[in-house]
Amino acid sequence: MTTRVMVFATVKEGDELAFEQAYSEVANKVAGTPGHIRDELLLDGSRPGGYILLSEWESKEHFLAWEDAPIHKETTTPMRPYWAGRVERRIYPVRATANGVRSDS
Repeated sequence: MTTRVMVFATVKEGDELAFEQAYSEVANKVAGTPGHIRDELLLDGSRPGGYILLSEWESKEHFLAWEDAPIHKETTTPMRPYWAGRVERRIYPVRATANGVRSDS
């Protein structure tokens, strides 16, 4: 089942542009990972320095396999120096799309 992963992070004040560049570097490296569909970086206007990293995967299992692999930490390292505090990760299985088609694959 298609899965969306959202990572909620706060970036240190003044580091926003550097973080966005690091995100772009990481997203380019993740492209082509088995089961990976796409990534987006969203600005969370509800809090200063807030970002939401949104990724889409073919399944929760594909994402967890990548997250558990040693390459995950290595790949995401460029973003880590800019984070202020902890990040929160949530996984959401897609149940339906706008056209009403249920996502069971």
